[in-house]
Amino acid sequence: MKKAYINNQAFEIKDGETILSFVNRHKGKTTVPTLCDAPNLDPFGACRVCSVEVALEENGKSKTMASCHTPIAEGQYIYPDTESIKSLRKNIIELVLTDHPLDCLTCEVNGNCELQTVAAQVGIRDVRYPDGENHLDYKKDLSHPYMTSDLSKCINCYRCVRACDEVQGEFVLSMSGRGFDSKIVKGSDQSFMDSDCVSCGACSQACPTSAISDVFQSKAIRATETTRTICTYCGVGCNLEVSHNGNEILSIQAPFDAEANGGHTCLKGRYAFKFVDHPDRIKTPLIKKNGKFEEATWDEAYDFITSEFKRIRKSNGPDAIAGISSARTPNEENYLMQKLMRAVVGTNNIDCCARVCHSPTALGMQRAFGTGAATNSIEDIQHTD
Repeated sequence: MKKAYINNQAFEIKDGETILSFVNRHKGKTTVPTLCDAPNLDPFGACRVCSVEVALEENGKSKTMASCHTPIAEGQYIYPDTESIKSLRKNIIELVLTDHPLDCLTCEVNGNCELQTVAAQVGIRDVRYPDGENHLDYKKDLSHPYMTSDLSKCINCYRCVRACDEVQGEFVLSMSGRGFDSKIVKGSDQSFMDSDCVSCGACSQACPTSAISDVFQSKAIRATETTRTICTYCGVGCNLEVSHNGNEILSIQAPFDAEANGGHTCLKGRYAFKFVDHPDRIKTPLIKKNGKFEEATWDEAYDFITSEFKRIRKSNGPDAIAGISSARTPNEENYLMQKLMRAVVGTNNIDCCARVCHSPTALGMQRAFGTGAATNSIEDIQHTD
């Protein structure tokens, strides 16, 4: 078993692991603070907050390295919290804050800001360099219906750029300029709405401050519960984390540990949830009486369906009944629906709305691979040639 050491204590290492993931796995994710690192992005090394001391022998001569993109090696000695490392991290964050608005109380991500969290973790209580040139006069980009951009709060971590490139594959965001003049641009330095942005929200979820945020993030602070669920829009099965107050949905994010979507979702999954509160939404069963639909209890609805099935089957036979299931329900529910029609009602008149739009795809896959279903998981795409 290969081993490396954290504060002179031996731990097992895994092939391909970075120093950061090695320390996080054995000591917890709060041991080494980070700003430019994210679970669904490749290591980048922009902020250097994750720096640790690395030696080749116990208490030997060490070097300071960024742990997020440095591979762990057998026999290394990692010191993540020496006094010099603590001082380095504090200085880095203090310099970041000299060019950052200190308006936390009115900021839309107050209480949910990674910069705020890391500043508290490294012990920042005030900023010694409040004067000098800065970017605090940048104007907000409010052109987009779901996302806002306030570059005065950008810390140049590149997470939004990398999310747009690596996760969504749109390459809309980029970094323009050098050094002090560096800034995030959309398209050819356009507004969000004029750029080729597809409104997936990957950049807003990736941003550790509120340089790019969505209009629902500030409401998420009022959430009393977070519920994990599955998006109802298509058959991919994206996992969602819904922040809500009772039945009021405040914000939606994508969990990083979801196998189907790995911390990402589309415009519909992230932002199109207002249908839940639409006044025309049917929330109770309706039974038509005297030409008008009237609300009924679930027991009344089940009894009505049962009696009508029996009547139609007795007078016209089972093939007088047909069922249509939904592609927006789980496979298990669709399986039970066809089982009900075939085994209970006694008819093969069962169909699904997905057949109309996806039958050519299913037929092509059947001829090419022998099955009309997926041959691999979505996660396997990451490991293809």
